[in-house]
Amino acid sequence: MQTQDGIGQIQERSVLVLVVNWNGADMTRDCCASLAAQTHRNLHVRVVDNGSTRDTVEALRAACPGAEVVGTGRNLGFAGGVNAGLRAGEGAAPFDYVWLLNNDTVCDPDALGRLLSAAEADRRLAAVGCAMREADGRGGERRVAAGKRMRPPFYIPLEPREGESPDYLCGASLLIRREALAEVGPLDEAFFFFFEDADWSFRAVAKGWRLGIAAGEPVRHLGGGTIRRNSRNRSRFYRAGHVRFLRRHARHPLLAALPPFAYRLAAEILRLEFAAARGSVEGFVAR
Repeated sequence: MQTQDGIGQIQERSVLVLVVNWNGADMTRDCCASLAAQTHRNLHVRVVDNGSTRDTVEALRAACPGAEVVGTGRNLGFAGGVNAGLRAGEGAAPFDYVWLLNNDTVCDPDALGRLLSAAEADRRLAAVGCAMREADGRGGERRVAAGKRMRPPFYIPLEPREGESPDYLCGASLLIRREALAEVGPLDEAFFFFFEDADWSFRAVAKGWRLGIAAGEPVRHLGGGTIRRNSRNRSRFYRAGHVRFLRRHARHPLLAALPPFAYRLAAEILRLEFAAARGSVEGFVAR
């Protein structure tokens, strides 16, 4: 149980919330509305418009009153958008934590408080994630783990088994400690849309940091709100991200990359998802 002094210290922690938007003003509005209702009040919301073709910075400011809105001018990918948001605050007083939050999320009022409580309980936690709730396709919701396992040799993201800890934390809701961010560095912008969170987690652990998970499921995640499932772009970015991750973290990257690529490509062709299959090939050759 936390003492009154401990609770007071948590309440003093300053948090920069980074929300990256790409053609999703309605979802971003709902996300920001949930942030305005957080019980932890020492937060600053910065919305990064990542080169939207439909949304404007002015429209986002109207949709998210109280949030700072900055624009990149072009789509830099998720990692690039996050890093642009970090650069936008250079020269200002530093925050204690940075909370990466997908724009297709809605947070319970105590979501940030739960993340901070976990982070403050262990100063060697580089980052804290949380389980999330997603629609199950049958009118209900299902629980999604805070992160995934990446078992060798293929390092395919899999749900942790009962009692297992994840090897990486999902970037859809990720609270990062300032000191860890300074030591590990920002997200790698060469990951356009997938695996940047896995890469950052692996880099943090390699430097001796640990990963933590907050209690409960305080975030609802729409999922796929930015990029359509089974699309050419989704397949291309996923495959390119997986290959880049393997090149950085696997002992034999090419041998690890070929079987998952071949399996996914065959499955897409058999399902007649030719656009997705083309994206998989493009992502693999772009390695």
